[in-house]
Amino acid sequence: VDRIRRPFHVNSLAQVAALAALEDEEHVHKSQEINEAGKKYLYGAFMEMGLGYVPTSANFILFDVEQGSTEIYDELLKMGVIVRPMAAWGYNTKLRVTIGTREQNERLVEALKHLMA
Repeated sequence: VDRIRRPFHVNSLAQVAALAALEDEEHVHKSQEINEAGKKYLYGAFMEMGLGYVPTSANFILFDVEQGSTEIYDELLKMGVIVRPMAAWGYNTKLRVTIGTREQNERLVEALKHLMA
C-alpha cells in the first residue's frame, strides 16, 4: 500500500478537522489575510533581490534562485529553513516555498540574502 499511497496522505480524523476548520469563517478569513500579506512581502523581497517568481493564487510560491536549487535547498535546510527544490521536475534553478507567518517569511528572506551575497 505504501508504494501507491499519496505522499501527503490524510487520515479520516484529519479530514474531519479540515472540514471543521473550513466551516470556521473567521479562521478561513484570517488564514487568507495571512497568506495575502505573506505573498506581498515575499514578492517584494524577491524583486528586491532580483529573483524571478511565478505569481500564485495558492499558499506557495515558485521562485528562481538562478543557480543550482538543490545546493541552495541544502544550505537553507542547514539554517533551519525548509523549501522544496524543483529540479526533479526539470526546474533546476527554482525552489518552492510555502507562504508562512511574517516571522517565517522574514527568516527565509534573511537566509536567502545571506546565501546569495
